[in-house]
Amino acid sequence: MAEKLASWDTLSDRVWPTLLLGNGVSINIWRGFGYTGLLEQARLNAAARRLFTDFETVNFETVLEALWHAERTLEALRRSTASVRNLYEHVQSQLVEAVHSVHIAWAALPPHALDQILGVLMTHRHAFTLNYDLLTYWAAMRGGPAGHIKDFFWGPGSTFDRHNRALLDSGTGFYYLHGGLHLWYDAATGSTGKWTRGSGSRLLADLSRTYVAKTDRHPLFVSEGTSRQKMGVIRRSDYLAFALESLNENESDTVIFGASFGPQDKHITKALNAGEPRNISISVRPGSPDQDEMMARCRSALPNHRLTFFDSTTHPLGDPALSATAPP
Repeated sequence: MAEKLASWDTLSDRVWPTLLLGNGVSINIWRGFGYTGLLEQARLNAAARRLFTDFETVNFETVLEALWHAERTLEALRRSTASVRNLYEHVQSQLVEAVHSVHIAWAALPPHALDQILGVLMTHRHAFTLNYDLLTYWAAMRGGPAGHIKDFFWGPGSTFDRHNRALLDSGTGFYYLHGGLHLWYDAATGSTGKWTRGSGSRLLADLSRTYVAKTDRHPLFVSEGTSRQKMGVIRRSDYLAFALESLNENESDTVIFGASFGPQDKHITKALNAGEPRNISISVRPGSPDQDEMMARCRSALPNHRLTFFDSTTHPLGDPALSATAPP
């Protein structure tokens, strides 16, 4: 019998300075953000398709992790890794393109969805996200007190300056732990920034054309298959390293919504485990087939903290009324 989940109403009167968001936030609004939707949109070659079939998965990270291990095995045998490396890069690039192609259009969003997300963000001192999509960015740009949501891209041309990371004196600090569609990395200069032109309805449509026009700039994504690989990408980016360091240094009570912490997220759970024990409240989708497994996984991954599990549908971010039914 599944463990009874708390209602968010019984937890919301406490102070929760920190929020960590996973893909469940986005999926609640648009089912296309799930891995099944991504796989349907991805233009994978036959070899890649066969891997998804053989592993009986729709999870891109599972396939990327398997290819990474295959490459390590071939290296140990002193055999060519070129074909496996090419397949890895193909699957990774198709994941990035699929995220863009399945993204819900601005016009299809429920009118109150972004305001509701913004309202939640503003109740926390720090908000971290694992998501690539534009929903939280759109919400942050929606309104509220001027400059309340601070994402640290306040350098010239909306760039990140590692020498100008002033401590927050007010508002909500926002951190993209795995990058995002609107974030870019410049291969020529090593700088990181965000696209702001057409930050609302035009941004999604403009992104693909923008990257073609700015050939040195690439989307800042962490889409590798293993936690170790993810850490390699994070260490090479001053912004991503700063975001993860900020999570590592955070010791305040935390709400985790929409994240289930598979083996690919060990770097995130390691950061959460740093510091003194604290209260962590974790959303669970009631009735999901893996509910008990997910809760056991969280307990195993976060042994240092006092965990509470709550019904995701009772939280504003899990409100069923946020679900969009219009085509993207």
